[in-house]
Amino acid sequence: MFSTTVFTNLDERRTECEISDDSSVVAFVYEGRDGWHVNRLRSIGADQSQALDVSIREAKERLSHYVNRFGENVPDGLTRGDLSLWLMEKDDGTAMGVPISRMPGK
Repeated sequence: MFSTTVFTNLDERRTECEISDDSSVVAFVYEGRDGWHVNRLRSIGADQSQALDVSIREAKERLSHYVNRFGENVPDGLTRGDLSLWLMEKDDGTAMGVPISRMPGK
């Protein structure tokens, strides 16, 4: 019923997860040092509430593997593209499915 997409928010310097249904974005989830945040962009039907709660839990689990998701201590001199890749680094040593050691400049 809902799908999730992980992306980088370069303006806020964080990794986020977007939750969508067939028609549009319903909410996005991110973690800050002060805890988890869920921004709901529109209302949903009561029959969809439980499914959305499951998607929110799944989004939090997915995001928890992104080691730079808070956007803190950004290395100096990163381009916007480099920053995006840095925010997408995961705890398994990959970024966007590619081993970090194989990234350009690494």
